[in-house]
Amino acid sequence: MKEFITIQNFGPIVNIVDLEIKQFTVFIGEPASGKSAIMKVIAMMRYLYKMSNIRSYLKHSKITSSPFRLRFDTYIKRQGMAGMLSGDSIIKYRVVVDSEVSYEIAMENKTLRKLPVISKEHLSLNKVSYISDSRIVIPSWAEKASENAGATLGYYFNETNSDFSRASQEDKVVNLDYLGMKLHIMHPKGRPTKYLIEHQDKRIKIELKEASSGVQTSAPLVLVTKYFAQDYSFKEAFTRSVLSYLNDVDRLTKFKPATEPNELARCVYIHIEEPELSLFPNAQCRMIDELVYSASHPANDRSVNMIIATHSPYILNYLNIILLQNDEHRAHVNHDQMAAYRIYEGTMQNLVVQNEQGDYLVDTFDLAEEMSNIYNEYQSLKG
Repeated sequence: MKEFITIQNFGPIVNIVDLEIKQFTVFIGEPASGKSAIMKVIAMMRYLYKMSNIRSYLKHSKITSSPFRLRFDTYIKRQGMAGMLSGDSIIKYRVVVDSEVSYEIAMENKTLRKLPVISKEHLSLNKVSYISDSRIVIPSWAEKASENAGATLGYYFNETNSDFSRASQEDKVVNLDYLGMKLHIMHPKGRPTKYLIEHQDKRIKIELKEASSGVQTSAPLVLVTKYFAQDYSFKEAFTRSVLSYLNDVDRLTKFKPATEPNELARCVYIHIEEPELSLFPNAQCRMIDELVYSASHPANDRSVNMIIATHSPYILNYLNIILLQNDEHRAHVNHDQMAAYRIYEGTMQNLVVQNEQGDYLVDTFDLAEEMSNIYNEYQSLKG
């Protein structure tokens, strides 16, 4: 399966046509260049494709009425992106399942086209996760979960916090190898969930909310990624969203499954804003290695696709290590599974290139040039 996105005249994005989204995709650019906007649009269209699959599954299973009503204007407003939408905005998301079949979800003139019907042989179960840059609030927020019930810090924080809570439902220990630490999650009876950070040499154990900002922003990110790669139950999600609806409206007796849910392809889509927040450069690189390793070694019933929006030149440069290394205990991604795009002036530049020797690499020249400019200015000041 391949995915492509077209975005025209949407916020800071002027013209991006048929941009290929690969299994591991990175967007880099200056603040307000549009990298997060692109990622949010992709996440939104993937969610609509997920809904298309559920609707199609019900239709093939003799259920003509769907519980999932989609109003594009309401949906995009809820995500805080209504101000980016104009009369000439165009968004098209295309999934190519084989050489002859593709499905498209498109929005033009502020109107969402009718969602496609996915054929039985191409149906899939999908989970879309968005990990916001506001995740640093989560450790303090989690401690007061009962007091915060019904409160909101915006759509993307709520999505991130919901996934964090779901990933924390059981007692567990999560290795944070990139920091030399562990995250302990415990559920004391009658008390809020407890999150403790422990150094791997067991010198110290503190609450997550009292840890450094780098730990607070990265621990939820690693927890959620590992959870969706390994432990997330598609069966429970299907039962919760579809079978419970059919039971509530007394349609379960009419339900004739087109395909057994456990036979459907399963995919997790993870979207991460600024994974580098508050981390020292070498910790950024080690964390990316850990995240990509988790995503590329999922449970055998699913695939994981990851998109990252970043400002970090260290992460971009580290992609070349991920392309080249072959240690089975570290992350490796083939060049045809990786995309890296620089977003600027409303369009994009593909940074994955092939050198004279035929090797694929991520071109980081522009970022290196900025370092050279700093050095040259330093030299000029010295006289």
